[in-house]
Amino acid sequence: MKISERSNPVGYQTALVRAALRAGIDHTASDVDLDQAATEAGLRPTALKETREAVRAALESPIDFIGDCSQDVTFAVFNAADEGRPLVVISADGRRVVMEPHPVNESS
Repeated sequence: MKISERSNPVGYQTALVRAALRAGIDHTASDVDLDQAATEAGLRPTALKETREAVRAALESPIDFIGDCSQDVTFAVFNAADEGRPLVVISADGRRVVMEPHPVNESS
């Protein structure tokens, strides 16, 4: 099933961040490079400027749970959740993991 940039923007952004990491590109990647990574991952090329900005932000500022202070980690996590965008986390063993925020539906 295709992920739609318009109907599921954060899911699309997360998939594109993962594709960019697999392709070895970073936040300085051109639009063409991001579109190529998207295509190679089976996604449609990005149509929205906001998507490119969210993807580049996630690639530019990964959170390192070992190297970053807890206040920086907390700020980054809550900021990404508030903005509804993915976050790249560097694990203790150096792997890059992409976190995707999901709103929780509260029962009434």
